[in-house]
Amino acid sequence: MTVKLYLEDQYRQNFSSKVIEQTEIDGKPGVVLEQTLFYPTSGGQPHDTGTLNEVPVIDVFEDEGRRVVHLLKEPVEGSAVEGRINWQRRFDHMQQHTGQHLLSQAFIKICHAETLSFHLGDASATLDVNQAGLSSETIAFVEDLASRIIYENREVRCHMVAKSELDRYPVRKPPSVEEDIRIVEIKDFDYSPCGGTHCSRTGEIGIIKIRRSENYKGGSRIHFLCGFRALKDFQNKSAIIKQIGDSLSSGEDDLPQNIQKIQDELKRLRWEHNRLKKQFLNYESRALISACRKLGNINVVEKIFEDRDPQDLKILAQSVLENLPNTVILFGSKAQGKASLLFLRSEELSFDMGQLMQAACVIIRGRGGGRPQQAQGGGSAVDKLEEALGCAGSLLPRP
Repeated sequence: MTVKLYLEDQYRQNFSSKVIEQTEIDGKPGVVLEQTLFYPTSGGQPHDTGTLNEVPVIDVFEDEGRRVVHLLKEPVEGSAVEGRINWQRRFDHMQQHTGQHLLSQAFIKICHAETLSFHLGDASATLDVNQAGLSSETIAFVEDLASRIIYENREVRCHMVAKSELDRYPVRKPPSVEEDIRIVEIKDFDYSPCGGTHCSRTGEIGIIKIRRSENYKGGSRIHFLCGFRALKDFQNKSAIIKQIGDSLSSGEDDLPQNIQKIQDELKRLRWEHNRLKKQFLNYESRALISACRKLGNINVVEKIFEDRDPQDLKILAQSVLENLPNTVILFGSKAQGKASLLFLRSEELSFDMGQLMQAACVIIRGRGGGRPQQAQGGGSAVDKLEEALGCAGSLLPRP
Protein backbone atom coordinates (compact mmCIF):
# COMPACT_ATOMS: atom_id res chain seq x y z
CA MET A 1 0.00 0.00 0.00
CA THR A 2 1.33 3.43 -0.99
CA VAL A 3 1.76 6.00 1.78
CA LYS A 4 -0.52 8.93 0.88
CA LEU A 5 1.35 12.06 1.91
CA TYR A 6 -1.54 14.33 0.90
CA LEU A 7 -3.54 12.95 3.83
CA GLU A 8 -0.90 14.32 6.19
CA ASP A 9 -0.39 17.68 4.49
CA GLN A 10 -2.70 18.76 1.67
CA TYR A 11 -0.64 21.93 1.10
CA ARG A 12 2.68 20.23 0.47
CA GLN A 13 3.82 20.42 -3.15
CA ASN A 14 7.15 18.52 -3.39
CA PHE A 15 8.28 15.09 -2.22
CA SER A 16 10.83 12.34 -2.75
CA SER A 17 10.15 8.61 -2.95
CA LYS A 18 11.58 5.24 -3.82
CA VAL A 19 10.22 3.49 -6.89
CA ILE A 20 8.54 0.22 -5.93
CA GLU A 21 7.60 -0.96 -9.40
CA GLN A 22 7.85 0.05 -13.05
CA THR A 23 4.76 -0.88 -15.06
CA GLU A 24 2.97 -0.30 -18.37
CA ILE A 25 -0.79 0.08 -18.86
CA ASP A 26 -2.40 0.38 -22.30
CA GLY A 27 0.97 1.25 -23.76
CA LYS A 28 1.65 4.00 -21.23
CA PRO A 29 4.58 3.75 -18.78
CA GLY A 30 3.86 4.02 -15.09
CA VAL A 31 5.36 3.70 -11.63
CA VAL A 32 4.25 2.66 -8.18
CA LEU A 33 5.97 4.64 -5.43
CA GLU A 34 6.63 3.99 -1.78
CA GLN A 35 4.89 7.28 -0.96
CA THR A 36 3.18 10.02 -2.98
CA LEU A 37 1.57 13.44 -2.86
CA PHE A 38 -0.48 12.69 -5.98
CA TYR A 39 -4.19 12.26 -5.29
CA PRO A 40 -5.68 9.37 -7.34
CA THR A 41 -9.08 9.77 -9.01
CA SER A 42 -11.82 8.77 -6.55
CA GLY A 43 -14.95 10.02 -4.81
CA GLY A 44 -15.90 12.30 -7.70
CA GLN A 45 -12.57 14.18 -7.50
CA PRO A 46 -10.11 13.94 -10.41
CA HIS A 47 -6.46 13.03 -9.97
CA ASP A 48 -3.61 15.47 -9.42
CA THR A 49 -1.17 16.28 -12.18
CA GLY A 50 2.46 17.32 -11.98
CA THR A 51 5.84 15.74 -12.63
CA LEU A 52 8.11 12.92 -11.46
CA ASN A 53 11.76 13.67 -12.30
CA GLU A 54 10.37 16.41 -14.61
CA VAL A 55 8.31 13.83 -16.55
CA PRO A 56 4.60 14.83 -16.76
CA VAL A 57 2.15 12.67 -14.79
CA ILE A 58 -0.94 12.17 -16.98
CA ASP A 59 -3.09 9.91 -14.76
CA VAL A 60 -3.17 8.64 -11.19
CA PHE A 61 -5.35 5.85 -9.82
CA GLU A 62 -5.45 3.34 -6.99
CA ASP A 63 -5.26 -0.38 -7.84
CA GLU A 64 -6.90 -3.27 -5.99
CA GLY A 65 -3.94 -3.51 -3.60
CA ARG A 66 -4.47 0.15 -2.60
CA ARG A 67 -1.25 1.07 -4.38
CA VAL A 68 -1.24 4.43 -6.19
CA VAL A 69 -0.25 4.01 -9.85
CA HIS A 70 1.20 7.03 -11.70
CA LEU A 71 0.92 6.93 -15.50
CA LEU A 72 3.59 9.00 -17.23
CA LYS A 73 4.15 10.70 -20.57
CA GLU A 74 7.43 8.77 -20.82
CA PRO A 75 9.35 6.32 -18.60
CA VAL A 76 11.44 7.54 -15.65
CA GLU A 77 14.78 6.00 -14.85
CA GLY A 78 16.34 5.13 -11.54
CA SER A 79 15.16 3.77 -8.22
CA ALA A 80 13.98 7.11 -6.78
CA VAL A 81 12.05 10.12 -7.98
CA GLU A 82 11.53 13.78 -7.10
CA GLY A 83 7.87 14.69 -7.42
CA ARG A 84 6.02 17.98 -7.77
CA ILE A 85 2.26 18.37 -7.98
CA ASN A 86 0.43 21.01 -10.02
CA TRP A 87 -0.53 23.26 -7.12
CA GLN A 88 -2.98 25.39 -9.08
CA ARG A 89 -4.98 22.29 -9.99
CA ARG A 90 -4.72 20.86 -6.45
CA PHE A 91 -5.94 24.05 -4.76
CA ASP A 92 -8.79 24.38 -7.28
CA HIS A 93 -9.92 20.86 -6.40
CA MET A 94 -9.63 21.66 -2.69
CA GLN A 95 -11.88 24.70 -3.14
CA GLN A 96 -14.49 22.80 -5.16
CA HIS A 97 -14.53 19.73 -2.89
CA THR A 98 -14.74 21.69 0.36
CA GLY A 99 -17.48 23.79 -1.22
CA GLN A 100 -19.36 20.62 -2.09
CA HIS A 101 -19.31 19.53 1.56
CA LEU A 102 -20.76 22.91 2.52
CA LEU A 103 -23.52 22.69 -0.09
CA SER A 104 -24.39 19.09 0.80
CA GLN A 105 -24.97 20.02 4.44
CA ALA A 106 -26.75 23.25 3.49
CA PHE A 107 -29.22 21.31 1.32
CA ILE A 108 -29.96 19.03 4.27
CA LYS A 109 -30.52 21.95 6.64
CA ILE A 110 -32.62 24.04 4.24
CA CYS A 111 -34.78 21.43 2.49
CA HIS A 112 -33.77 17.95 3.79
CA ALA A 113 -32.27 17.04 0.40
CA GLU A 114 -29.49 14.46 0.72
CA THR A 115 -26.52 14.20 -1.62
CA LEU A 116 -26.46 11.17 -3.93
CA SER A 117 -23.28 11.87 -5.91
CA PHE A 118 -20.67 14.49 -6.69
CA HIS A 119 -18.67 15.08 -9.87
CA LEU A 120 -15.82 17.53 -10.27
CA GLY A 121 -15.08 18.44 -13.88
CA ASP A 122 -12.47 20.68 -15.47
CA ALA A 123 -14.89 23.61 -15.87
CA SER A 124 -17.64 23.10 -13.28
CA ALA A 125 -18.86 20.75 -10.58
CA THR A 126 -22.21 19.02 -10.09
CA LEU A 127 -24.03 17.73 -7.05
CA ASP A 128 -26.98 15.32 -7.32
CA VAL A 129 -29.56 15.45 -4.51
CA ASN A 130 -32.63 13.29 -3.90
CA GLN A 131 -35.23 16.02 -4.24
CA ALA A 132 -36.72 17.33 -7.48
CA GLY A 133 -38.39 20.62 -8.29
CA LEU A 134 -36.19 22.83 -6.14
CA SER A 135 -37.40 26.44 -6.27
CA SER A 136 -35.17 29.41 -6.96
CA GLU A 137 -35.88 30.61 -3.41
CA THR A 138 -34.65 27.31 -1.95
CA ILE A 139 -31.50 27.46 -4.06
CA ALA A 140 -30.87 31.03 -2.84
CA PHE A 141 -31.30 30.00 0.81
CA VAL A 142 -28.85 27.12 0.35
CA GLU A 143 -26.31 29.37 -1.32
CA ASP A 144 -26.66 32.02 1.41
CA LEU A 145 -26.14 29.49 4.20
CA ALA A 146 -23.04 28.02 2.55
CA SER A 147 -21.67 31.53 1.97
CA ARG A 148 -22.16 32.49 5.61
CA ILE A 149 -20.09 29.49 6.69
CA ILE A 150 -17.38 30.55 4.23
CA TYR A 151 -17.25 34.09 5.60
CA GLU A 152 -17.10 32.80 9.17
CA ASN A 153 -13.83 31.16 8.10
CA ARG A 154 -14.50 28.00 10.08
CA GLU A 155 -11.78 25.44 10.62
CA VAL A 156 -11.78 22.29 8.47
CA ARG A 157 -10.23 19.31 10.24
CA CYS A 158 -9.62 15.68 9.32
CA HIS A 159 -9.95 12.75 11.75
CA MET A 160 -8.74 9.18 11.14
CA VAL A 161 -11.04 6.87 13.11
CA ALA A 162 -11.93 3.22 13.49
CA LYS A 163 -15.41 2.01 12.64
CA SER A 164 -16.16 1.60 16.34
CA GLU A 165 -15.52 5.33 16.85
CA LEU A 166 -17.99 6.56 14.24
CA ASP A 167 -20.66 7.25 16.86
CA ARG A 168 -18.58 10.19 18.07
CA TYR A 169 -19.28 12.06 14.83
CA PRO A 170 -22.70 13.04 13.37
CA VAL A 171 -21.77 11.97 9.86
CA ARG A 172 -24.30 12.77 7.14
CA LYS A 173 -23.52 9.57 5.22
CA PRO A 174 -22.01 6.16 6.04
CA PRO A 175 -18.36 5.53 5.09
CA SER A 176 -17.49 3.40 2.05
CA VAL A 177 -14.55 1.69 3.81
CA GLU A 178 -14.35 -0.50 6.90
CA GLU A 179 -11.04 0.73 8.32
CA ASP A 180 -8.87 3.86 8.37
CA ILE A 181 -12.01 5.96 8.05
CA ARG A 182 -11.24 9.61 7.41
CA ILE A 183 -13.83 12.13 8.63
CA VAL A 184 -13.67 15.66 7.21
CA GLU A 185 -15.18 18.10 9.70
CA ILE A 186 -16.30 21.65 8.96
CA LYS A 187 -16.42 22.96 12.52
CA ASP A 188 -19.91 22.72 14.05
CA PHE A 189 -21.49 22.31 10.61
CA ASP A 190 -20.64 19.18 8.61
CA TYR A 191 -19.03 15.78 9.22
CA SER A 192 -18.46 13.55 6.22
CA PRO A 193 -16.35 10.43 5.50
CA CYS A 194 -14.07 11.51 2.65
CA GLY A 195 -10.61 10.77 1.30
CA GLY A 196 -10.33 13.91 -0.83
CA THR A 197 -8.21 17.02 -0.46
CA HIS A 198 -9.74 20.04 1.29
CA CYS A 199 -9.03 23.57 2.43
CA SER A 200 -7.97 24.01 6.05
CA ARG A 201 -10.49 26.83 6.61
CA THR A 202 -13.75 27.65 4.83
CA GLY A 203 -12.56 31.17 4.02
CA GLU A 204 -10.14 29.68 1.47
CA ILE A 205 -13.14 28.62 -0.65
CA GLY A 206 -13.59 32.33 -1.35
CA ILE A 207 -16.86 32.31 -3.32
CA ILE A 208 -19.54 29.70 -3.84
CA LYS A 209 -22.10 30.09 -6.61
CA ILE A 210 -24.90 27.78 -7.73
CA ARG A 211 -25.22 28.37 -11.46
CA ARG A 212 -28.36 26.36 -12.08
CA SER A 213 -30.51 23.45 -10.90
CA GLU A 214 -32.28 20.90 -13.09
CA ASN A 215 -34.47 17.86 -12.48
CA TYR A 216 -32.39 14.71 -12.92
CA LYS A 217 -33.34 11.05 -12.41
CA GLY A 218 -36.08 11.80 -9.91
CA GLY A 219 -33.95 14.32 -8.02
CA SER A 220 -32.01 17.44 -8.87
CA ARG A 221 -28.60 18.10 -10.39
CA ILE A 222 -26.92 21.21 -8.98
CA HIS A 223 -24.26 22.95 -11.07
CA PHE A 224 -21.92 25.08 -8.96
CA LEU A 225 -18.58 26.90 -8.91
CA CYS A 226 -16.22 27.72 -6.05
CA GLY A 227 -13.13 29.86 -5.53
CA PHE A 228 -11.25 31.08 -8.58
CA ARG A 229 -13.74 29.33 -10.87
CA ALA A 230 -16.58 31.37 -9.40
CA LEU A 231 -14.49 34.55 -9.57
CA LYS A 232 -13.67 33.93 -13.24
CA ASP A 233 -17.33 33.27 -13.98
CA PHE A 234 -18.27 36.54 -12.25
CA GLN A 235 -15.63 38.45 -14.23
CA ASN A 236 -16.88 36.96 -17.52
CA LYS A 237 -20.49 37.80 -16.75
CA SER A 238 -19.55 41.32 -15.67
CA ALA A 239 -17.75 41.83 -18.97
CA ILE A 240 -20.80 40.57 -20.88
CA ILE A 241 -23.14 42.87 -18.94
CA LYS A 242 -20.84 45.84 -19.62
CA GLN A 243 -20.72 44.97 -23.32
CA ILE A 244 -24.51 44.78 -23.49
CA GLY A 245 -24.83 48.03 -21.55
CA ASP A 246 -22.39 49.79 -23.86
CA SER A 247 -24.23 48.55 -26.96
CA LEU A 248 -27.53 49.84 -25.56
CA SER A 249 -26.02 53.02 -24.05
CA SER A 250 -27.51 51.88 -20.77
CA GLY A 251 -26.33 51.56 -17.19
CA GLU A 252 -26.44 48.16 -15.53
CA ASP A 253 -29.43 49.05 -13.34
CA ASP A 254 -31.47 50.12 -16.37
CA LEU A 255 -30.66 47.07 -18.49
CA PRO A 256 -33.71 44.95 -17.56
CA GLN A 257 -36.26 47.63 -18.46
CA ASN A 258 -34.36 48.66 -21.61
CA ILE A 259 -34.12 45.05 -22.79
CA GLN A 260 -37.85 44.66 -22.11
CA LYS A 261 -38.52 47.71 -24.29
CA ILE A 262 -36.47 46.16 -27.10
CA GLN A 263 -38.34 42.86 -26.76
CA ASP A 264 -41.69 44.66 -26.89
CA GLU A 265 -40.60 46.58 -29.98
CA LEU A 266 -39.30 43.39 -31.60
CA LYS A 267 -42.63 41.69 -30.91
CA ARG A 268 -44.47 44.59 -32.54
CA LEU A 269 -42.13 44.56 -35.55
CA ARG A 270 -42.56 40.79 -35.99
CA TRP A 271 -46.32 41.22 -35.96
CA GLU A 272 -46.05 43.98 -38.56
CA HIS A 273 -43.63 41.91 -40.63
CA ASN A 274 -46.00 38.92 -40.64
CA ARG A 275 -48.91 41.16 -41.60
CA LEU A 276 -46.99 42.66 -44.52
CA LYS A 277 -45.63 39.26 -45.59
CA LYS A 278 -49.14 37.83 -45.63
CA GLN A 279 -50.30 40.80 -47.69
CA PHE A 280 -47.37 40.40 -50.10
CA LEU A 281 -48.00 36.66 -50.51
CA ASN A 282 -51.63 37.42 -51.25
CA TYR A 283 -50.62 39.84 -54.05
CA GLU A 284 -48.03 37.34 -55.33
CA SER A 285 -50.66 34.60 -55.33
CA ARG A 286 -52.97 36.73 -57.49
CA ALA A 287 -50.13 37.43 -59.93
CA LEU A 288 -49.36 33.71 -60.25
CA ILE A 289 -53.03 32.92 -60.83
CA SER A 290 -53.26 35.50 -63.60
CA ALA A 291 -50.14 34.08 -65.28
CA CYS A 292 -51.12 30.39 -65.10
CA ARG A 293 -51.31 28.29 -68.26
CA LYS A 294 -54.07 25.92 -69.25
CA LEU A 295 -53.63 22.24 -69.94
CA GLY A 296 -57.13 21.14 -70.87
CA ASN A 297 -59.18 21.72 -67.73
CA ILE A 298 -56.05 21.85 -65.54
CA ASN A 299 -54.45 25.11 -64.43
CA VAL A 300 -50.63 24.87 -64.28
CA VAL A 301 -48.69 27.38 -62.17
CA GLU A 302 -44.91 27.24 -62.71
CA LYS A 303 -42.17 29.47 -61.31
CA ILE A 304 -38.53 29.39 -60.23
CA PHE A 305 -37.63 31.47 -57.16
CA GLU A 306 -34.32 32.59 -55.69
CA ASP A 307 -33.44 32.67 -51.98
CA ARG A 308 -36.99 32.22 -50.73
CA ASP A 309 -38.06 30.76 -47.40
CA PRO A 310 -39.38 27.22 -48.11
CA GLN A 311 -42.22 27.80 -45.64
CA ASP A 312 -43.26 30.96 -47.49
CA LEU A 313 -43.39 29.01 -50.75
CA LYS A 314 -45.67 26.43 -49.15
CA ILE A 315 -47.99 29.20 -47.90
CA LEU A 316 -47.93 30.80 -51.36
CA ALA A 317 -48.78 27.48 -53.02
CA GLN A 318 -51.66 26.84 -50.61
CA SER A 319 -53.01 30.34 -51.28
CA VAL A 320 -53.04 29.64 -55.02
CA LEU A 321 -54.82 26.31 -54.53
CA GLU A 322 -57.45 27.93 -52.29
CA ASN A 323 -58.31 30.49 -54.97
CA LEU A 324 -57.89 28.46 -58.16
CA PRO A 325 -59.47 24.98 -58.52
CA ASN A 326 -58.09 22.17 -60.71
CA THR A 327 -54.56 23.48 -60.26
CA VAL A 328 -51.10 21.94 -60.36
CA ILE A 329 -48.23 23.93 -58.83
CA LEU A 330 -44.67 23.32 -59.96
CA PHE A 331 -42.25 25.45 -57.94
CA GLY A 332 -38.47 25.45 -58.16
CA SER A 333 -36.10 27.31 -55.86
CA LYS A 334 -32.42 28.25 -55.82
CA ALA A 335 -30.73 28.85 -52.48
CA GLN A 336 -27.15 28.46 -51.24
CA GLY A 337 -26.06 26.65 -54.37
CA LYS A 338 -28.80 23.99 -54.14
CA ALA A 339 -31.95 23.31 -56.10
CA SER A 340 -35.30 22.59 -54.45
CA LEU A 341 -38.63 21.48 -55.85
CA LEU A 342 -42.16 21.80 -54.45
CA PHE A 343 -45.12 20.21 -56.30
CA LEU A 344 -48.77 20.41 -55.18
CA ARG A 345 -52.18 19.79 -56.73
CA SER A 346 -55.81 20.50 -55.92
CA GLU A 347 -57.74 17.80 -54.05
CA GLU A 348 -60.15 17.28 -56.93
CA LEU A 349 -57.31 16.08 -59.20
CA SER A 350 -56.22 12.46 -58.99
CA PHE A 351 -52.68 11.95 -60.33
CA ASP A 352 -49.64 11.36 -58.10
CA MET A 353 -47.30 14.32 -57.50
CA GLY A 354 -44.75 11.98 -55.93
CA GLN A 355 -44.16 10.30 -59.29
CA LEU A 356 -43.61 13.67 -60.96
CA MET A 357 -41.18 14.61 -58.20
CA GLN A 358 -39.09 11.45 -58.61
CA ALA A 359 -38.72 12.07 -62.35
CA ALA A 360 -37.78 15.74 -61.83
CA CYS A 361 -35.24 14.94 -59.12
CA VAL A 362 -33.28 12.73 -61.50
CA ILE A 363 -32.63 15.80 -63.65
CA ILE A 364 -31.35 17.97 -60.75
CA ARG A 365 -29.25 15.05 -59.49
CA GLY A 366 -31.09 14.70 -56.22
CA ARG A 367 -33.90 12.86 -54.54
CA GLY A 368 -37.40 13.51 -53.28
CA GLY A 369 -40.85 12.13 -52.65
CA GLY A 370 -44.08 12.77 -50.86
CA ARG A 371 -47.82 12.15 -50.91
CA PRO A 372 -50.04 12.04 -54.03
CA GLN A 373 -51.22 15.59 -53.34
CA GLN A 374 -47.87 17.13 -52.31
CA ALA A 375 -44.19 16.28 -52.85
CA GLN A 376 -40.84 17.94 -52.45
CA GLY A 377 -37.21 17.25 -53.21
CA GLY A 378 -33.82 18.72 -53.87
CA GLY A 379 -30.55 18.29 -55.71
CA SER A 380 -27.24 19.86 -56.65
CA ALA A 381 -27.88 20.76 -60.31
CA VAL A 382 -29.24 24.29 -59.93
CA ASP A 383 -28.85 24.98 -63.67
CA LYS A 384 -31.27 22.13 -64.43
CA LEU A 385 -34.27 23.55 -62.52
CA GLU A 386 -36.06 24.81 -65.63
CA GLU A 387 -35.56 21.46 -67.33
CA ALA A 388 -36.84 19.64 -64.22
CA LEU A 389 -40.06 21.71 -64.17
CA GLY A 390 -40.46 21.05 -67.88
CA CYS A 391 -40.11 17.31 -67.29
CA ALA A 392 -42.75 17.37 -64.56
CA GLY A 393 -45.09 19.40 -66.77
CA SER A 394 -44.68 16.92 -69.62
CA LEU A 395 -45.89 14.10 -67.37
CA LEU A 396 -49.19 15.82 -66.61
CA PRO A 397 -52.22 14.18 -68.24
CA ARG A 398 -53.05 15.65 -71.65
CA PRO A 399 -56.60 16.54 -72.67
